Amino acid sequence: MPARIGTFRQLEILVAVAETGGIAAAAERLHLSQPTVSMQMRKLADTIGAPLYDLSGRRLALTHAGELVLEHAREIFDCTDRLEMALNQLQGMHKGRLSLGIVSSAEYFAPHLLGPFYRRYPSIEVTLNVGNRAELTERLRNNLDDLYIFGFPPQDLDVDITQLGENHLVVIAPKTHSLATARSLKWQDIANELFIVREEGAGIRAAVEYHLEKLGYSLRHQLTIASNEGIKHAVLARMGLAIVPSLCLDEGDHRELVQLPVAGFPLLDHWNLVFRRGKTFSVVAESCRTYLLEEGRAMYQEATPYWEEHHRPKLPTR
Repeated sequence: MPARIGTFRQLEILVAVAETGGIAAAAERLHLSQPTVSMQMRKLADTIGAPLYDLSGRRLALTHAGELVLEHAREIFDCTDRLEMALNQLQGMHKGRLSLGIVSSAEYFAPHLLGPFYRRYPSIEVTLNVGNRAELTERLRNNLDDLYIFGFPPQDLDVDITQLGENHLVVIAPKTHSLATARSLKWQDIANELFIVREEGAGIRAAVEYHLEKLGYSLRHQLTIASNEGIKHAVLARMGLAIVPSLCLDEGDHRELVQLPVAGFPLLDHWNLVFRRGKTFSVVAESCRTYLLEEGRAMYQEATPYWEEHHRPKLPTR
């Protein structure tokens, strides 16, 4: 069997083709020519004795044999990564690779949590893969990263979920809005407003819908924008209201936007550290997990009021 599964390079090319969705994109990622990638894929298919992918126009789809080889190729690379890190530890060197998946809304604070860890171990090569909830869920399903930070973790996977800290979801409006100076509001006061929301698959959208449903509320009129920054600009442009994490609001927003004092808000959600249950961690990944659950979580809980009041302040309630 070892002779039949091809070289490590061929397996690496297969993984790149599967993850990028095509020969050209895989060639660009690996700094190879497209003919080289195609040739190596053909050689791997010949040694396996079965086609690895089908082409329909420009769309590439792995065959069942291709999916099997891909699954085991990833296990092989996970094993070699663990071996490399174990050898580094044996030699007294704390270095290696760490891959983290982070939902886009968490990028406002995650680097602050990881900074001290990276400075402690500067030889570690850290990769942050940022995406929406659907993209990160797919990466988690395929076990592509060591650890993940979710606001609203997937419920259909066998995962370990540990809270890192609170996530406050607030209603924002431009200062020129007719309700901007209200001292107290009920949901009924804003129920007919147009709300700017994240795209389908985004964790913040899932969290907002979940909490509103528990309160018996719903968003009747919606406009979708696929980024928190885009949503804030849409609110500034008086296109509608929005419900966003308070940590995504900065000093510039503080001057132009207000937090509406709606009963039941802020909605209380949480940021969570997530990983596949039963996952075998590398030395580096285990060190990062321990750091985030101990020092990182304590740092977040201590720093959140500061971020919200200074760097990422809560908007003034009018």
